[in-house]
Amino acid sequence: MYLVLGCLLLGIVGVFLIAGRVAPQSELLNSFKKTNSFRNILITLTVISGILFILNYVVVKNEEWRESAIIQVENDEGEIELFQGEKNEAAIAFNKTFKAKKEYQTSLLVWGHHENLIIFLEKKGEEDSVEQIEVKNGLSRFTQGAYSVPIILSFKEAGLWKITVEDNRERVGDIVIEVDK
Repeated sequence: MYLVLGCLLLGIVGVFLIAGRVAPQSELLNSFKKTNSFRNILITLTVISGILFILNYVVVKNEEWRESAIIQVENDEGEIELFQGEKNEAAIAFNKTFKAKKEYQTSLLVWGHHENLIIFLEKKGEEDSVEQIEVKNGLSRFTQGAYSVPIILSFKEAGLWKITVEDNRERVGDIVIEVDK
């Protein structure tokens, strides 16, 4: 939204600049009482659009670390199970709250059949130290188009963690979870 508003304001600045070149005596430009008011308006609109672009960048940057939603997925037997992640990408079973320094045996759910799944664990603020986990067990069918595989996860400390699932160096999905102390 900030991006759209910033582009809209820059469009308005563009219209004013074109009107200043093409029709300097037009009604649009004659509405400015003082000679400096036209320049001040253009500078103000440009600064505001720059602020909106910066806000868009901040929102997009923080969006990648927003905790993933809880989704309901119906298995082949008709039972509904809870997962945390994105439907049609990747999710993990949501049956207990993750705590730091404990091992959790859980299920990874991916849509589509994948051969060589690799999981990367990354803590917010510590993007340099990424832990890699290879998924050794085979996929089992969970529902139409979705497959599950048992995995073991362990988190060193509390905070926001991103679980990135890849298959042959191609991103399958990201799951962001909150790990408690």
